[in-house]
Amino acid sequence: MAACSLLAGWGPGIALADGKATPAPLRNQGRPWRIGYAESLAFRNFTGTLSGLVQGLSRSGWMGDVKGLPYAANATDAAAMWRWLAAQPKDFIDWVPDAFYPMMSEADPQPILRRLQSGDLDLMLVMGTAAGQKLATAAHNTPTLVFSATNPIAAGFARSETDSGMNHVWAHMDLSRTKRQLRIFHDTCGFRTLGVTFENSDGGRGVASIPQVEEMARTLGFTLRHRHVQRPANVKNPADMRVYYEQLAKAWRELSTEVDAMYLTFGQWELERLHALLQPFFGRKVPTFSQSGQEEVERGALMSMARADFLGIGTFGAATLARVLHGAKPRSLPQVYFDTPAIAVNVEVAELINFRIPFEALLSADTIYPKILRTRT
Repeated sequence: MAACSLLAGWGPGIALADGKATPAPLRNQGRPWRIGYAESLAFRNFTGTLSGLVQGLSRSGWMGDVKGLPYAANATDAAAMWRWLAAQPKDFIDWVPDAFYPMMSEADPQPILRRLQSGDLDLMLVMGTAAGQKLATAAHNTPTLVFSATNPIAAGFARSETDSGMNHVWAHMDLSRTKRQLRIFHDTCGFRTLGVTFENSDGGRGVASIPQVEEMARTLGFTLRHRHVQRPANVKNPADMRVYYEQLAKAWRELSTEVDAMYLTFGQWELERLHALLQPFFGRKVPTFSQSGQEEVERGALMSMARADFLGIGTFGAATLARVLHGAKPRSLPQVYFDTPAIAVNVEVAELINFRIPFEALLSADTIYPKILRTRT
């Protein structure tokens, strides 16, 4: 494997939007707007995005003080957040108590679609690819805003970066994120063969952003090696999770012998298990890059480049939501936005794989983990 070195290309990103301020709050013919929420599964990016969105609405006057929102970094309990929101004063927004729909990756969407068809809700917030595939459809016309889906186009519920294809649907886009990540990773390590794992379905390819990975392989001239890993049918079923972890461990063990770098696409592993799963890459001195972010770097990935926090997407999302409530068609609004990225590296991982981190690179990194955070016993 070619020696790694962090290069000076680690620069800031660009936020894309149309620059319009969040419209002033208003009521829906004298009553608050009724909003629902659905998420693919319990995931830290979904709760983080919801927190950022709520803060954005609070800053623009659509909500009161939200300091009591039960959210902490990396938390995954959106249900607790929703209960708190539903109990707040309903001046402009009613976070409808029984309009919280978790685990859409496993749920039958028909009851929700019937509710959306009835007009009971004024707007639906959707988090994740699986939830977007089930709810951002032509089966209803309730305004639907989809966040935190890796690639809505590949997943089939958006036509392009600038056009969702349906008047009532809007989907946040940051398709260049994967390209930026892989360019940085390739510049850093100069790999010739890259490993990836993903579920072999439209949704699985979308979640892992495989079209962008394949595009960068052609652009930068590296070869892809992949394994397919089926997502667990029920993440709360120990038997399903055991099968998932066995598949994942086998896939990573095999790929560690075939590649000189590994791109860790979004998965359903618990963070506490990541260090053990990464052992084959440590042993074979294979650098790893987390698509997800710095939490996985803390647990054993070599590096990552992801959003520093959720305030930017929260502000962008709040402005989008407010404009829809003011009468704008979701399809007509800008979908592309990305924050200045945060770079994270793990020094212990670098030592394990004989990767020297230049001093200049340490100065460029936003977060430096001196040690791997292992599972506490």
